[in-house]
Amino acid sequence: MSDTQSRRTSPSRNRPAKAGMVFAGLSIACIGNFFTGIAWLNPGIFVGMAILFALLAIGVGHVGRYRGRSLDGDGRGMALLSIVLGWLMLFVCVIAIVTLMGLIAGLAVIVDSV
Repeated sequence: MSDTQSRRTSPSRNRPAKAGMVFAGLSIACIGNFFTGIAWLNPGIFVGMAILFALLAIGVGHVGRYRGRSLDGDGRGMALLSIVLGWLMLFVCVIAIVTLMGLIAGLAVIVDSV
């Protein structure tokens, strides 16, 4: 078996890339809790945790991309995915915050006009 085939089947040695994927998954899980109903008890905490985990996924993903250079590209795809998912989750959180602010402002206008 050649070296490239054994490298593809062996687990990644790039720990920052793995950690970035964990943080990206935790960010998605925090937003996913809104579908279960538990996050509606205190949505600020879950959105804040999602933002924190997304920022960690971006930072650790960049470290994983850099470390992947010295490991002959091992884990660079995982690191890139954690960076992309981190930015996507930040975008979703910003859209959720802007929507919530608009809803509150709209309700204030309706109450003020009555």
